[in-house]
Amino acid sequence: MRSRRSIWIVGLLAAALGAAAVGVHASSAAPARAAAGASTFDATYSCRVRKQHFVNLATSVTLPPVDNQPQPGVLVLTTAQKTHEKNGALITVTQVGFSARKNSLSIDKSSCRRAKHRIPLKSKGISGPPIVVTPSLFGRDSENCGTPAARVLVRLRLETKNQVPSHALLAIRNDNAKKRPVAFYTWSPHKVTAYIGNSCSAG
Repeated sequence: MRSRRSIWIVGLLAAALGAAAVGVHASSAAPARAAAGASTFDATYSCRVRKQHFVNLATSVTLPPVDNQPQPGVLVLTTAQKTHEKNGALITVTQVGFSARKNSLSIDKSSCRRAKHRIPLKSKGISGPPIVVTPSLFGRDSENCGTPAARVLVRLRLETKNQVPSHALLAIRNDNAKKRPVAFYTWSPHKVTAYIGNSCSAG
C-alpha cells in the first residue's frame, strides 16, 4: 500500500466542515426509518467543480483526543473553490461533509443541486487495491482527484444513530455523458475503505 504523505490539520478541517453553506439533518430529507433513534439519508447531488478540474476528498476515523480536544472521524468532499471568513480567517467551504458528531451533515446547496440520476454505490470501474484507514493504520487520508467534467455527481447514503453518523457510502462520478467513476468510500468512525481512480493522488 502506498505511503500517506499528506499533512492533516484537524482544526482547519473541522472549521471547513462547519463552514458549509447549508446544514442538513440526516433525519430531514425523507429518511428511511430502521429503528428507534436510527435513520438513513440517501441523496444524489450534482456539484460544481473548480476551474482547475479536481476535487478533494478528506477522511479520518475517530482518534484519541489531542490537548483534551476530541477528534471525531470525518468524511469531507470539496469540489469548488470557495472560502468563508470566520473570526478574521479565511476558511475553505466544503460541498458535502459530516463528522461523527450529532447533526453534523452539511451540504453546500449553492454549489450542489439535487440530481434525479442515482449513481450506484459500488466500487465497480475503479481499479487498484483500496486504501484502508483505521485508528492504528494512517488514521486519516486526503486525495485530489482530477475530472474532465464541469460538475460531478455525488451520492451519499448516510446512516445515523441518535443523529450521529455511524456508517456511510459515498460515490462520485463525472457528471457528463460517460459518467465514469472517480472514487468510492465506505466510512465508519472506526474504519474507512477508499477506492480511488487513476486520476487521484495523495493531496
